[in-house]
Amino acid sequence: MDQQDPLFERHAALLAAACALAQQQLAEQGFDPTLMPTCKRFSYRQQPDPFTGEATLNGHWAAAQSQRRAQLVVNADGSLLLECDLLCPHPGVPGRWAEQISVWGRGVAALKGEISLLAQLEE
Repeated sequence: MDQQDPLFERHAALLAAACALAQQQLAEQGFDPTLMPTCKRFSYRQQPDPFTGEATLNGHWAAAQSQRRAQLVVNADGSLLLECDLLCPHPGVPGRWAEQISVWGRGVAALKGEISLLAQLEE
């Protein structure tokens, strides 16, 4: 899907805000904010919602030579869910790994996000 597509353009501000929030939260917790790609690095496609049939915007990103991935969906009602794998030790919480960062909400001003933590595995 071309980033000039009307569906992409309609949601561009929401996508940019979601990626910026994720990068901000990463930086605030001591991570490299570039672990979260910008929304321009995603590949997008339009898909019908399985329940309503309305168009949804779906984005995917994969790091070269890595298992890190990110995905997002903007539903027809304008709600967004973004998830990006981190899979690294948390720089400020000893014994914890950061699994992923998630951002969700409907509308730029209503976005929320969090970093999911896992206990470090025993060696």
